[in-house]
Amino acid sequence: MKEVWKKFDENELTHSSAHHLMAIFELLKTKGYARGIDVAKHLGITRGSVAITLKQLKKKGLISEDENKFFQLSQPGKDLVNTVLSKRHILIKFLKEVLQLSPMNAEIDACKIEHLISQEMGEKLLMFMGFFMSDRMEVKEFKAGFKEFTFACQSTETCQVCETECFYSGKTEQDIIQME
Repeated sequence: MKEVWKKFDENELTHSSAHHLMAIFELLKTKGYARGIDVAKHLGITRGSVAITLKQLKKKGLISEDENKFFQLSQPGKDLVNTVLSKRHILIKFLKEVLQLSPMNAEIDACKIEHLISQEMGEKLLMFMGFFMSDRMEVKEFKAGFKEFTFACQSTETCQVCETECFYSGKTEQDIIQME
């Protein structure tokens, strides 16, 4: 378990890189072209910052640049954007439909983790959401039961979820209600 935290750095894309790729994708779709300055404006950051990230993306073979400084996504770049956008869509749906997060929080949280989850997790979430959105009787029962369920953690010794530290520790009952 000690080495698990190091897996974070093994992701193919950083959060920033993912957004640069998606900006190029969106610009190509809406304008038909993408230059460094367009990516900077789209993301609301400096051209210098964009130049550094785009250089890294070129080095990884995710984008190419022509003699006129126009960027294109390579096939691996397109595939990566498609994967990230698919995971984002599934995550937003999960966070809104299952966990009942507000649309804004669902969008924000999905953005934070969309490029970090494994392909396996994305596939399992897709399968879960397909099941969850079905008309099966057990799904209807689950939704009704979940809607009525209230979690009450009395101590970490007796809690089936918490191990050493309670998520709710130090919070008043009013704080917990406001979180819901």
